[in-house]
Amino acid sequence: MLLQSIWTLVLLACSVDATANTYPFKERLDLTPLPRNNLLASFNFELDSNDIQLYSDGDSISTHYTVFPRSFGPILKTTRARELHLRFSQGWWDSEVWGSLPRNGSTAGGTGVEIWSLIEADDKAQALESWVKLVNSLSGLFCASFNFIDESITTYPVKTLQPYSSFYQKVQPEKQLYLLRSALPREPICTENLTPFIKILPAKGKAGISSLLNGHKVFNSQWSSMSIDILTECDDSLICNYNLKQAIDVVLNVPKTIDRALNPIPKPTPGEELRCDQSKTHNVFQCFPLGEKTDMSWDLKTLFGTTINGGSSISSEPSKVCAHVNHEHWKVYAVTGTGDDEKFTVVDDCADLDVKSTTNFLFSTDESNNVVALNKPPVMTSRSLTGHSQDSGGFRTDFANISEDKDVDLVFFETLPWFVRIFLHTMDITITKPDKSTVTYSISDPLSETVLKQIYYSPAVDRKAPTHLELLLRIPAGCSVTLNYQFDKSMLLYAEYPPDANHGFEIDPAVISVIGEEGNEIYHFRTTTSLLTLPTPDFSMPYNVIILTSTVMSLAFGGIFNLLVKRVVTQEQADSLAKVSPLYRVSEKLGRVRTRIRQLLGRA
Repeated sequence: MLLQSIWTLVLLACSVDATANTYPFKERLDLTPLPRNNLLASFNFELDSNDIQLYSDGDSISTHYTVFPRSFGPILKTTRARELHLRFSQGWWDSEVWGSLPRNGSTAGGTGVEIWSLIEADDKAQALESWVKLVNSLSGLFCASFNFIDESITTYPVKTLQPYSSFYQKVQPEKQLYLLRSALPREPICTENLTPFIKILPAKGKAGISSLLNGHKVFNSQWSSMSIDILTECDDSLICNYNLKQAIDVVLNVPKTIDRALNPIPKPTPGEELRCDQSKTHNVFQCFPLGEKTDMSWDLKTLFGTTINGGSSISSEPSKVCAHVNHEHWKVYAVTGTGDDEKFTVVDDCADLDVKSTTNFLFSTDESNNVVALNKPPVMTSRSLTGHSQDSGGFRTDFANISEDKDVDLVFFETLPWFVRIFLHTMDITITKPDKSTVTYSISDPLSETVLKQIYYSPAVDRKAPTHLELLLRIPAGCSVTLNYQFDKSMLLYAEYPPDANHGFEIDPAVISVIGEEGNEIYHFRTTTSLLTLPTPDFSMPYNVIILTSTVMSLAFGGIFNLLVKRVVTQEQADSLAKVSPLYRVSEKLGRVRTRIRQLLGRA
């Protein structure tokens, strides 16, 4: 009986210990081959904090740090940020070939960095003060230039990027919430931004799928996006917790990545390895290359430089790796262990990672272009600049509805620098119908309301606020819509030009949110950035003027100084004046003394 009780206590202790070592944390890696030998790797992490009381007088932030990163707690509490969304992106997503963005674009951003947040404040001025404090804090945390964000590039979205946390529905009536958004399209994304992303994870890149994240591999990709979304989820009694979702998406070109791994220093392809079209003339001097081969075999270790270092030992669910492939042409194997202990397991859909062993995944295909069916985005969009004048220009935005039987509603959000002055009266809308016929309406024409449903416009204020434009558009089925409007370019002060001003000014990507039948946002994407040229002064002119003026002054000073302090005399006058000079007499006496000393030394 005593022995049975002891065993019961041991089992209870083990079960308590096992429960204590699991936390609200999940991670998952999705691997999706794309056409033209590309691979989409989507790293997904989700974790929750313990319960917190937002309006308690005491300090409750020290009680909810388990897997939730401690660096975020004081920032969120001090600034009263109820939602926080960060985006770091570079490269270009080819929607025509790769289909829809991962997660319907909810975690993708435009080129550069983008941030928006839901801030609780008593008035707009207090919200802006908290916003500035928030971006400055995040600037140091993520090694980014968020500290350059101020009111001159901050907007307040009205129709898009709307909050969706449960706190938004349960906020106290006397409280006010402000949604603020800004972007830095010129910001380069590099390894110093990836490192903080990895450090806020529980394993810090030492175990689990995060052990694959290598800055050299991530940023040698065709397209990459990193995102952080923090939501405040509350119950009816306002007992809340923070929900953090972190995602990193990478599109790798498999042949190029393998070539870089095998040949870190680029070298010409040897002649015997060239793949030439045999139907055309080819020899050692000329070759018409074939397309990339489609029968391939590769593994994660080759692409990322390492294997997965086991699964997460603290997550509430096993770490998962899922391969989304066409099983008729693709084979996926999970390789666990090393050396003689290697085990190959066929992966049909998802595989759970073993906590105690490394895991590699091997992909083999006889036709790499046969991939799973890719969903097409509901609408295609492109934006470009028009005009070539130094003082004016225009924007042209094209929307194409790929559906033949369904209209698409979307919100077009655009923010422009204060020195870009748009003219709404110049806006016109051109509709290209399926039969290629076109019709154009001006914004003042009532018929334009068939496409332009609503408009929100906030004009720019010099050096204080950007231009804020939001349009609710309906794109008819099978049609294309072209939006045109003109703008003027304002002059800047000398010190307001950035380094390398002749390169131009990057304009934020426009944000497009597709609206579903129930009025919710079902798809998000951004246009590319636009490069705007402004009249640029000759920055070297002041330095040239300074150097020329200094040279002329020095030459003039020398001549004038000589005329003021010197006089012209003959040689005889100069000699006679020198003899009566006290200095001359002193030098003569010194000369005689020096001569006498030499004579005495010579006799000795």
